[in-house]
Amino acid sequence: MNLSEGRRAGGREVRATTVAITFLLLCLVTFAGVFGYLISAGVGQVRTELEDRSEAAALNIATNAGWIVQVAHQTLRRVDAALGPGMASDPAAMQPAIEALPPDVEVYIIDANADTIFATVPNPSNVNVSDREYFSAVRDGTLFYTSDLLVSRLTGDRIFVFSKRVMRNGEFAGAIMVSFQESVLESFWRSLELGQGSTISLIRRDGALMARYPSTDVPVDLTDHPLITEHLPNAEFGTYFSEESPVDTVSRVVSYRAVPGTDIVAVASIATSSGWRSLNSAVLSIIVLVAPIVLGLIAIGIWVVRLLQRDAKRREELEVAQETNVLLFREIHHRVKNNLQSVQSLVRMQDMPKSAKIDLQSRLSAMAAMHEHIYRHDKYEDIDAHDLVPVVVNEVVHAYGADVEIVYAVDHIGVDRDHATPLSLLLSELITNALKYGLVDGRPGRIEVTLRRQGDSRCQLIVSDNGPGIGTVPEKPTSMGLRLIRGVVSQMGGTYKFVSENGTRFEADLALASAGHEFHPRPAAHSA
Repeated sequence: MNLSEGRRAGGREVRATTVAITFLLLCLVTFAGVFGYLISAGVGQVRTELEDRSEAAALNIATNAGWIVQVAHQTLRRVDAALGPGMASDPAAMQPAIEALPPDVEVYIIDANADTIFATVPNPSNVNVSDREYFSAVRDGTLFYTSDLLVSRLTGDRIFVFSKRVMRNGEFAGAIMVSFQESVLESFWRSLELGQGSTISLIRRDGALMARYPSTDVPVDLTDHPLITEHLPNAEFGTYFSEESPVDTVSRVVSYRAVPGTDIVAVASIATSSGWRSLNSAVLSIIVLVAPIVLGLIAIGIWVVRLLQRDAKRREELEVAQETNVLLFREIHHRVKNNLQSVQSLVRMQDMPKSAKIDLQSRLSAMAAMHEHIYRHDKYEDIDAHDLVPVVVNEVVHAYGADVEIVYAVDHIGVDRDHATPLSLLLSELITNALKYGLVDGRPGRIEVTLRRQGDSRCQLIVSDNGPGIGTVPEKPTSMGLRLIRGVVSQMGGTYKFVSENGTRFEADLALASAGHEFHPRPAAHSA
């Protein structure tokens, strides 16, 4: 099948403009896909970054909340010990227990009647806290109690309280309270640098707000909030996206973490608007950067269309010229084969000894078989020895008319065009000699042909038969066959020898390509 037939068999020829437009569309689709992927990856990255920051902030707040609880409980125990058995509220006795407290922490001692008998704030004596839950809870039997967010009756500050039940002689004797100002969260919030619209909070497991920064005057009840009803029951820590805050309706990513050993949950929330603003800025930057690329793609597409249109005729001419060259090569080898067959016919018509006639015919048959193999397989550069050797050998055996078994062991080795003819002549002469001199005693004929790769474009050729043996080969052969063998081996940059052992075995080291002569630049030699 020639090249024109191949193009027709493959379908209609693709137009240059179609190729260019397809290329441009593929580029634009690829760009759109990459752009969409970048946006999707950016969204995922923003979400991941917000989640990671809020999770780290919640862990930080939970750690500090644990520290607050430890400070409160240790202070409560120290003050309880300093009271002694009689609930003495001597300020001098209390000083060692409270001297190391931070400035925003206050201590109160309440007697069994809910009256304040000691406080670290001025004028506490006229304050009764019987209606405060942090007092009634411990009075009713709770050992330690954590309050929700309160307003101090003494200072007016927003506080949360830790209280401890005090027992003397097996009876309820009062309570000790340690209060923290809500503003204690401000320093934590500033150190985290969460950004505008972000908040941190401490809440109880029942949903009561203990503290929040930034503070809010809006009543907050999280009892029925998904954080309390869904997330916290399923895991002690986690992160979720809140489309609308119950306090200020701001969309945030929220991370929570329960403080171990307490009823406190630390919450950190980051406003998502800042993250999306960054993403929008990044997308706009990408658009500004890739706009020239899109324009460039369009320009490239137009250029490709013109280029392909301009080169279409030239490409067609080259294809026609290549097809013509192939046809010429094929015709040349075909004519050479026909001429060799014509010469064979002339040889058969000549009045000459039969043995000489058969020798000439076998050599001509080998050459004709090689040329036929080349043009039938369109092999005009390297020829595969695995395919060539059996063709040549079988043609010689056929021309000789012998009944002999041929055994091949031929590797797949490339034979260039300068070595195909010498190899065919050498094989023809060796097989002819085996048929003439190796099968004279009537035994079943067997010829083995081996061609092994040696590397560096060289090979080892072995042709052996099971005949009586060639005997001694003269140093300077006089017969035409041996002289032909010697000349061909020399032409192929090789060495050879004949060995008489259970028949005749020819062994040669040959080059099958021009490169093989460079690696083994040695003259031909032979031995018996």
